[in-house]
Amino acid sequence: MLKRFFKNEKKEELWRGGNSNGRPKLTIDEFKLSYLKGAGKSNREIARILSVSEATIRRRLKEQK
Repeated sequence: MLKRFFKNEKKEELWRGGNSNGRPKLTIDEFKLSYLKGAGKSNREIARILSVSEATIRRRLKEQK
């Protein structure tokens, strides 16, 4: 009886790319990021221009080094 109860509870779903937490993978052009940083823009300003979070900009800059 319990087997019948739990039978339909879990349905396996395939992971369709992007991040494991459900956000789609975002590509930020390294040239754009370098250009904006070289132009004297702050991380906050770059984040607003590219419509991403400031943490994303910090992480991408760290990855470039």
